[in-house]
Parts: sequence; structure tokens; C-alpha cells
Amino acid sequence: MQRGPDSTNNPYKGGAPAINDLLGGQIPMSFNNGPESVGQLQAGTVRALAVTTGSRAPFLPDVPSMSETVPGYDTEVWWGLIGPGGMPADLVAKISHDFVAAVNTEAVKERLGKLGAIPIGSTPETFVAKIRADYDKWGPIIKAAGMKAE
Repeated sequence: MQRGPDSTNNPYKGGAPAINDLLGGQIPMSFNNGPESVGQLQAGTVRALAVTTGSRAPFLPDVPSMSETVPGYDTEVWWGLIGPGGMPADLVAKISHDFVAAVNTEAVKERLGKLGAIPIGSTPETFVAKIRADYDKWGPIIKAAGMKAE
């Protein structure tokens, strides 16, 4: 395998500043999530080289997943609803039910899809399991690299 040029991590405070620097030629590439990039992708001002999820993204079906080149590569950005600890179980259930119902409407699915997001809508238990799995996956890497929150 031929090795490419070395790269340097340049942390940004959000995707918009990174895309601005990408468009301005200050950086040669950037890892951004779909909703931050979809407008520029549609305008043709940036080009998607790969998606970082384990499979191709529905909104970019012709763009390969990095896992097609690097087996096992699977990194995703997700959003979810969280509340304060100790929320009453009936309130959690009600909010979850209403949220999942909204996410599963055709209008919301279509809108989120156009924005480059993949709506899921799951149970609180499934979401907690996802958070724990990501913590278990990334925690040791973060600790080994000596990363700290700013």
C-alpha cells in the first residue's frame, strides 16, 4: 500500500469554520458530518471522498464507505434527546414515544434525508446502549492519546 502525505489534526469549533477553510484552500480536506456538508456537496463546491459509517450513506449512494478500503472502519455522528437524571419513567416514555412517532413520519424522514441525516428513533434503552458502546469504543483511545476536554 502506498502511503500518502502526513496530515495534521486542526481542531475546529464546528463544521462551518472547517468547511469555510476547505473552500478557501487553507486546508486540503476535512472530516465533516452530512448535515454540515450536504449543501456544499449539492452545489459541487466540495467532493465527498468517503463516508465514515460502516456502509454507504443513503443520501450519497455513489460515495464509498471507508470500510470498503479499511475493513472494520465504522465511525458515525449521532444526535439524541437527553434529559436530567432522575426524570420520571412515565415522562421519559412519553417523550420517547412522541419523538419516535415524529421521526417516523414521512415528512420528517424526507426532510432529514435531504439534510444528510439518517433518522432512526429508538427506545431510551437502545440509546443508552449506544452511548455506552461508544464510550467503551472511544474511551480507551481518548485516554491513550491523552486527550482532554477544553
